[in-house]
Amino acid sequence: MTAIRAQILAVIEERLKTIPGIAEVEIMPSGDPISFPAIHIFDEGHKIANGGAGLTGYDFVPGLVGYVSGSSGKEAHTRLTDLYAQAVALLTTDPPFGGLAESVDEGDMRILIAPLEKAGLLAFDLDLPITFFTRRGDPAQAA
Repeated sequence: MTAIRAQILAVIEERLKTIPGIAEVEIMPSGDPISFPAIHIFDEGHKIANGGAGLTGYDFVPGLVGYVSGSSGKEAHTRLTDLYAQAVALLTTDPPFGGLAESVDEGDMRILIAPLEKAGLLAFDLDLPITFFTRRGDPAQAA
């Protein structure tokens, strides 16, 4: 059975693929995006949080990096903020991830000049704090 955290990542990927015009969405990519706009999803591990009788709680903070291109800095920045807003709106719905998680929040966001081969690229790096619970000793079973 698949661990809850892997199921959550799959839901994130599925939802982000519904953004109109998105060219690429990938979990744990092996390189830079090929087409734009793109969002890469990074599994950055988790911390064990509060648990309870028969439960294990997790603080899971996957990272999203969204990439856009534009003919000018202003155009790229506008596209970047639009992509960011769409991603946050899709991922912070209730119930969180169809009930897989207790909570999902918009975390810190940083804007980067994408260090890629092409000029005119911007990126955002967004933390996505998620809290979820499993049965104690079985991270594949929801609590």
